[in-house]
Amino acid sequence: MKAKALLLFVLFACASTACSFGQVNCASSKDLVCEFPVSATTLAANTVGNASGSFGTVFQLAETASRPFNASIATQLTQLPISSSSVGTVYIHKKGSDAPVPFDNLGPILTDRPDTVGRRNFFLGFSYQHFNFNSLDGVSMGALPAGFTFSQQSSTNPSDIQTFYGTESNNVTFKLDQYVGVLTFGLAKKTDVSVVVPINSVSLAATANNFQAYVYDSVTQTYTNLSPAASTHVNFTGTANGIGDIILNVKQLLIGGEGSRAAIAAGASVRIPSGDALNYLGSGAVGANAYGLFEYRKQFAPHLKVSYQWNGNSQVMNLQAVPNTTLPGGLQYDAGADFKVKRSLTLAGDLLGNQFVNTPSFIETTPTLSSGVGSPQQGSIKFATALNNSYTTVNLSGGVKLYLGKGLLIYGNALKQMNDVGLRSNIVPLVGIAFKK
Repeated sequence: MKAKALLLFVLFACASTACSFGQVNCASSKDLVCEFPVSATTLAANTVGNASGSFGTVFQLAETASRPFNASIATQLTQLPISSSSVGTVYIHKKGSDAPVPFDNLGPILTDRPDTVGRRNFFLGFSYQHFNFNSLDGVSMGALPAGFTFSQQSSTNPSDIQTFYGTESNNVTFKLDQYVGVLTFGLAKKTDVSVVVPINSVSLAATANNFQAYVYDSVTQTYTNLSPAASTHVNFTGTANGIGDIILNVKQLLIGGEGSRAAIAAGASVRIPSGDALNYLGSGAVGANAYGLFEYRKQFAPHLKVSYQWNGNSQVMNLQAVPNTTLPGGLQYDAGADFKVKRSLTLAGDLLGNQFVNTPSFIETTPTLSSGVGSPQQGSIKFATALNNSYTTVNLSGGVKLYLGKGLLIYGNALKQMNDVGLRSNIVPLVGIAFKK
């Protein structure tokens, strides 16, 4: 019995699975999406068997509990901050004068300014940022619970109900290095088009331990402990590298081209699911974003961006079905200001919010156990429950930009999430270089 329980938990923790279009079978693939959590199909089949009448119930419980981890990663990839596609000196044309006046504030780092690069001019940028995720919906990545419970009739006594409990703890390390290239071209004096190409490097490592397995017999009111040795643990690691989801963007300057310190622009972008979502390199869903930009050009220059993100269906939202579940999106905002210390040096600060509407959230729960002989200590068994929830991540950002001359600019930034919701990272460092012509 104990050997069977150990096999169950090994499969639960580290089964590698292959994916075919329309579903993911975590029995043969090595995609990262299957390393944690395990496929609900594998879990249910090795718990009650494919032919069991309770297979569907167990499958549904396990599959539902498996969604928050993958869903959180996929949604995070749709709204990672990306450095601006138009920074540097802007020239303001005063009314009645043909001589442009330079506005040397170098602009924000993590959002676009309304200004465009100008007809047939271009902007080229490259940046790097590092994410080290530490919690999921307020639960530490060092102790993510995973478990299940189900009941079935005894094969020898239909009136005897046997209830199974299984749980484990997972110490998960998830890191993402992102390299982003941005190219902006001026189609017209007030119209820009941009392409954003991210290259992602993902590493995932986990140790599963504290395995516990019990079955409760309703007739004898006793628990049978099926847990493996307390020292039992299972390690698994995986990495993936490749292109992420490419973004195409168009921006139109509406106010600010002539004689105005206030500038307003509107734009829209489309995200192409070019990244491998089953290896956490992309979101797996087409996305669209419409936004508005505002800036007031002075030495201390406030700016604002308000946008809304729409997403299509993504496989990672439900591994066991065709892509039929929408990847969460929502309202986004960036409110901040830039301060020109001198012509070649600007400080930038931002408050960024990303809303995720109706997204699976990771909830830690403890089941209520029936009293009986050999009962495990109340609270020692913990599950992860997936409940749909809406929340907004709030991030604080600060950085510095330095103009080196001849259109060349370098910058650095640090981003910290202020609330403990969704997939949360340690402080995110960013460095970049840009050229405008």
